[in-house]
Amino acid sequence: MGQTRLSATQPAVEDLQILRNGEQVRVWFRLRLDSVSLSANRFIRLLPTLTYQDSVCNLPAITVAGKRQYIMLQRQRHSDELIKRNNHSSQSYEYSASTPYQQWMDDATLYLTQDYCGCRGQSFEQAAIASRHFPMKKTEYKVQPVFAFLAPAVEIVKNREECGQAFLDFPVNETIIYPSYRSNAKELSQIERTIDVIKNDTNTHIRRISIHGFASPEGSYRNNTRLAQGRAEALKQYVKTHYQFADTLFDVTSTPEDWEGLGTFIRQSDLAAKDQLLQLIASSQSEDAKEKKLRSILGQSAYAQLLKEVYPSLRHSDYIVSYTVRAFRIEEAKQLLKTRPQLLSLNEMYQIASTYPTGSKEFNEVFEMAVHLFPEDPTANLNAALSAMQEKRYERAAQYLGKAGNSPEAQHARGVWYLLNDQLAEAEPLLKAAKEAGIPGASDNLREWKQRKEYLISKQK
Repeated sequence: MGQTRLSATQPAVEDLQILRNGEQVRVWFRLRLDSVSLSANRFIRLLPTLTYQDSVCNLPAITVAGKRQYIMLQRQRHSDELIKRNNHSSQSYEYSASTPYQQWMDDATLYLTQDYCGCRGQSFEQAAIASRHFPMKKTEYKVQPVFAFLAPAVEIVKNREECGQAFLDFPVNETIIYPSYRSNAKELSQIERTIDVIKNDTNTHIRRISIHGFASPEGSYRNNTRLAQGRAEALKQYVKTHYQFADTLFDVTSTPEDWEGLGTFIRQSDLAAKDQLLQLIASSQSEDAKEKKLRSILGQSAYAQLLKEVYPSLRHSDYIVSYTVRAFRIEEAKQLLKTRPQLLSLNEMYQIASTYPTGSKEFNEVFEMAVHLFPEDPTANLNAALSAMQEKRYERAAQYLGKAGNSPEAQHARGVWYLLNDQLAEAEPLLKAAKEAGIPGASDNLREWKQRKEYLISKQK
């Protein structure tokens, strides 16, 4: 009689598993309740237990109850996982529980014991309905590091610059700009577009326009001094008159002869006398003596070609428009990120990233854009490295870490990189130093380091 009653209340146990993950053991199985029929006042209690010799570990129990018992147990705030059985229906429950790993569990047996109970919890029958013994499955321990992103310092005043080069044409020996002469209209239009974007933006204020003029090494140094300065002044007067800017807004300087630009061309050329010419340019001879020697080394034909193809590009005016940018609220900053991200500070971009889930596509894109705009900034490189590690782009992360500086935060990030790449000997001192420096997440990452190390050691056994 007892066996009949027990079999009518016994669930089926499917897919019984025991898995070890680092310092935790996880037990999982599925209960199929289709065959279980319980009267309103009855319930069954299922207790999973890990056992090996004298060692026992009881896992959280499950109670499957009839309608009335379910309500009563709810009122009593029953500690078990409580399931209401809907008789004559298909019903299942997936059980999952974890417990700290102990070495004896490597050879443990999992027992699932059932109590069949009535009113007031009276036990009618008890039996083991399932058991399984198998060596503990050692699953790979995958590191889940904490990425400690660093908030950049707030820029009190956001100073920005837009730079360009103007290759204006002048009649020989003249310093007057003729807007319609040769390609001058195109060059002047480019300068105006640069200034207009800043001048017409209510978020920005122009504070200085710097112009630096260059002449080519052709002719006397004295005359080239006059041409370089005079042509830079001519560009200043054009811009000043066009926009009605104050004279004090401008800073005009010049370099009489662009020997540096000529050296760049020669280094990239296949001229037979390349080395000799570069030595000449680097020498302490006067500019006029250098030009005379240059003609001699090249010869008439090669020098004529240089005058025609290279020297025009050495006559230019470089300009820098310096301006300040106001601070932005977060929603304004998000819009500017799509249109004019150069107006944002690193801190504003960090605040934008903080509105997205950590590790999301949007989150990572902001840090990638930040390092593109501030390629030499250590904080921008640090955060971009962490973002790249989240996406498992470890080579890119290593490049960014190379420019992240030597702050405790950067050293911590390098420790995480080594940890993720299983270079545990290199990771340990960096993570320990970061912990001592109080870097957030360093203690967690040291625990990850320990568990990964234990897994790799166990794998060798």
